Amino acid sequence: MSRSLFLLSPCIFLMASGLGMASEVGETKEGNPLQNKGVIELKTDKTVLSLGGRIDLQSMYTSPEGSFFAGKIPLEKDSIGENGQLFMSARDSRLWVKTRTPTKYGVARAIIETDFWGDTTNANEKNTNSYGVRLRHVYVNIAGFTVGQTNSAFNSTVMLDTITHTINETLVRQPLIRYSIDNYNYAYDISFEQPETTLINSSATMITPKDDVVPDVILRMRYYPSWGEFSFAAMGRYITQDRADINSSTRYLQSDGKFGHAYNLSLRINTFTYDDIRFDAQYGSGLGRYLAYSAFAAGSVDDNGNIKLQESYGGHLAYRHWWNLELRSTFAISYAATQNNLEQIQAAQLDKLNKDVKALQVNLLYSPVKNALVGLEYSKAIRRVESLDEGVIELATLMFRYEF
Repeated sequence: MSRSLFLLSPCIFLMASGLGMASEVGETKEGNPLQNKGVIELKTDKTVLSLGGRIDLQSMYTSPEGSFFAGKIPLEKDSIGENGQLFMSARDSRLWVKTRTPTKYGVARAIIETDFWGDTTNANEKNTNSYGVRLRHVYVNIAGFTVGQTNSAFNSTVMLDTITHTINETLVRQPLIRYSIDNYNYAYDISFEQPETTLINSSATMITPKDDVVPDVILRMRYYPSWGEFSFAAMGRYITQDRADINSSTRYLQSDGKFGHAYNLSLRINTFTYDDIRFDAQYGSGLGRYLAYSAFAAGSVDDNGNIKLQESYGGHLAYRHWWNLELRSTFAISYAATQNNLEQIQAAQLDKLNKDVKALQVNLLYSPVKNALVGLEYSKAIRRVESLDEGVIELATLMFRYEF
């Protein structure tokens, strides 16, 4: 990686005024030195409208060329002769609008947030680098109810303070109806969320039948003691296909459905001064797309249409250390895996099925001024498929982020 750091060093010098964040640049929980980001507020008699967002530039050198997502790390046999690639992107910049209005049921809060990970039809690195606006969050919250699109209640509540995502990420954002009860140290949620079945067919291809009939149901408990933070979520799902298409001209002989279940525990333990240990773990039969950005399916379907669920699991462990009030580091390791159903899969197709993936990340994050962050991170991940072939990717990431 010496070559990658050499290529990035001019960028570090030019951008030292404030660089990219980790997932918690706006974290303001008691005992954390991170500061609130500023906002612009417009007021009427009852409603307050807030405008804000962030400017985000990431400069990444990957070796070999490829993606850090668990299911997309290039296999070594497919990247022979490949050297690394340096690329820069501002697509993770965001804009949001929020409102809050007092009502007889309490304060009504609404939000619309977008980023620029949308349509790439007119995008190119030769001239314009244009990208489409993409919807992230849109919801209203009132009297304990959250209705709209936002992060799933199954997501880990304790996120890592890293630039790149963790390999076992449980980030899902989707339409939902959620009811929450918040007490001083405890909070409880019940959430009914958009279902989406993913299955592996006999050709080792992941399919989405689009035959879902029951929402994913999630129960979550959150606890905020003086020593840190804890959450536990349990999910029930109905994985189904209603004579889905095998291909454009053939359908399965019969419909089938199976009930799946999954669990997610996340934890933060405060240690010395502002330091902390962070941990999470997931397990489920039919967990599927909720783990590692859809690297694994919820189950398999044979040529007659019979569904068999498969087990998936993952976890990460990290330590975050504050060198001073402006400088901090995180060291993290993570892992995700599944038990694929291989009964009908031919040996030639095993490269299509992810078996497991592991990773490590270490960074240095600097906040020179309020709302700004400069970060440098080294990441390495190893992906293994069912044929036992592997792929290794290394990243050196430089990021500038400013929240306004």
